[in-house]
Amino acid sequence: MKTRIINRVRSAWCRLRRKTYICLDFTAAFTDYLLSPYGRTGSPSTRLTELATSSNDLANPQEPPSPGAETPESIAIFVAYSNQLTHSNRAYLQALKQAGFSTFFINNCTTDSEDIAEISSLVWRMFDRENIGRDFGAFKDGVLMLNDEGHLKRCLYLAIANDSMQFIPGRNADELIKRIQRFKESPAKGLFSHISHQIQTHYQSYFQILKPEIFRSNRFLDFWQNYQHLSHRGHCIYQGEIALSSEVYRHFYPVEVLYTSDDLIEVLLATYKHEGGVPGGDLLRLMPSPSRTAENGLIGYSLGQLLESVSKGKPLTTFQAFTIADLIENSNPSHIAAFLYPFFLHCPLVKHDLCIAGSFTIGQAVNLFKELLEYSATSPETGIQIQPFLEEFKQLIYAKGVPMSYSGKTREAAIRGITNGFVYPFTYDG
Repeated sequence: MKTRIINRVRSAWCRLRRKTYICLDFTAAFTDYLLSPYGRTGSPSTRLTELATSSNDLANPQEPPSPGAETPESIAIFVAYSNQLTHSNRAYLQALKQAGFSTFFINNCTTDSEDIAEISSLVWRMFDRENIGRDFGAFKDGVLMLNDEGHLKRCLYLAIANDSMQFIPGRNADELIKRIQRFKESPAKGLFSHISHQIQTHYQSYFQILKPEIFRSNRFLDFWQNYQHLSHRGHCIYQGEIALSSEVYRHFYPVEVLYTSDDLIEVLLATYKHEGGVPGGDLLRLMPSPSRTAENGLIGYSLGQLLESVSKGKPLTTFQAFTIADLIENSNPSHIAAFLYPFFLHCPLVKHDLCIAGSFTIGQAVNLFKELLEYSATSPETGIQIQPFLEEFKQLIYAKGVPMSYSGKTREAAIRGITNGFVYPFTYDG
């Protein structure tokens, strides 16, 4: 009894400390927003420094185009956070170019001078940005500058993406390009990579393409005009990603989501239709480890069905296969389906915070990523060297660490949103 009380007190104290650090971080971010010349009183032109592109002298900054300057048909705002051009970003920019997009490249840090020439060959315009407001602050600057210059009034497609995911070249990238082309020819007004039902249904901000009905609307432009670009993780999630969906995107119909639980189930059932059901082991090896969930005694019905299938060596029945969708829809799909979507739906995007969130072990994530690169490359004739992509992913994973890496760093863990680690969800019961 005494031990139980002590544990509860300790847990309550940890939660209080965590919330305190988050509040203090928000206060610092808001103060910076109010006082910094790049915050509330700043403008996109004060935060963005345009760099030379291949169309002009690399030694001199490019003058902003006049309002009447030529506008590409398809524009992509791509936000990076890396001094050097990564293998992932290079492949991403190449894919956007192949898909017909002229990229408005924004780097939330200083671009290495040795990479400017190569980046300029892949993009339309490029900028270094004072990093206030993270990726959503950069999205705001890109949208407002393009609108002020008149480009949003003339272009037909606007993509918005960031480098928070590793990009997979090869077959998966090619499939994305095909899906983009089909979207352009469809009646859908928006295309989104992932949809999440956590907190409230919203489209995740990794990748999206909008048509004029959305990006020229007052709802869309007013959102970005009024958005306060605070350098605070929770603010970007709640007032950025989630608010953008609830206040803007969910007022437009129809829209399309590239990677969903229903599409996954359809592909699984079709893939294994001649094998008497879906092999549970084939799925579980691509999903977060259930160890932490089991240790906490939190295995719910849906996860239990999958584990039972694996333990008995029997394939999942059609009914049991539907429980995979239950797990995805009651959690963050970019974590639970981090490798399910790439292997079965050819998604070219994989989060690089899988291990720091405790969703995957480092050994599991690195080996699955290698297998995915090999799968997407399909054959040596593609010319894709997978080793550089694998090494880059490994460096990111090891640099971020795992939840245990922050066991003695309560403040840093709170600010980064790191908890004790991923646990599979129960079906929502209110």
